[in-house]
Amino acid sequence: MMIQGKSCTLTVAKDGDYYPLPYSEETVREASKGYALPGVIGKRKREKKVITGRCILGSVTTMLEYLNVYALFLLLCKCDDKFDLFADRICDKKVYKNLSVKEFEIRGEKENPFFLKLEIKDNEDSFSTDWEPAIPELKWNADRIFLFDGHSITADGFLIPLVYRFCLTGNFTENSKYKITLYYPLNNEFFPSQNTIKKLTIQIDWKTGINTGL
Repeated sequence: MMIQGKSCTLTVAKDGDYYPLPYSEETVREASKGYALPGVIGKRKREKKVITGRCILGSVTTMLEYLNVYALFLLLCKCDDKFDLFADRICDKKVYKNLSVKEFEIRGEKENPFFLKLEIKDNEDSFSTDWEPAIPELKWNADRIFLFDGHSITADGFLIPLVYRFCLTGNFTENSKYKITLYYPLNNEFFPSQNTIKKLTIQIDWKTGINTGL
C-alpha cells in the first residue's frame, strides 16, 4: 500500500511524540499464527491449521528528512525500544502498538533522497486497535529532505570516488549482521580497465566499524 500526500498518512509515535513520515510504502498487517497438523482422515490428507493467536507483520519504507531522521535512527540504536505506528488509509485507520525493528535497510542513490526501510518485529504485547477520537490530525509537512552525494564518501580516512549508490543493511537477532554495498560507475579516470559496474560489499563489525583494506 502506498501512503502518499493528502489521501493517506503514516506516523511513528514514541514517548508521546508523533513523527509523520513523508512519501512512504507500508505492508503492515495482522496475520494469524499457529501450527499445522497433518491430515490423517480421508484420501485427501489435508493439513489442519491450528490458530494460536495473531501477530503483526510487514515493513515501512520512507524518505529521511530533518524532522524524522533523529527519531528513526534511535529505533536502530536501541533495538529493544518499542514504538507505535499510526496508519490512516482513509477507509481503514489502524494503530499498531508496541512494535520494534527486526531488520533495517538504508539506501541512497546519487542526487536522490536517502530511504530507510524498517522490517517490523512483533512482540508479545503487540496489538492493533482503531484510532481514538483524541488522536490529533497526523500530517507530514515538507521540510529538508536529505540527498545522497556520492562524491563525499570517506572510509578509514580515504575518499572513495564516485559512489553512485549504496545500501546498508542490518538485523537484530542473536547473530546480528551488518553490511554495506557500494556501487561504482564505469569511469576512465578512476577505473581505466574496468568494463562493468563495480559492486563492493563490506561486512561491518559493530565494535570496530568498517575496514576497507585500502
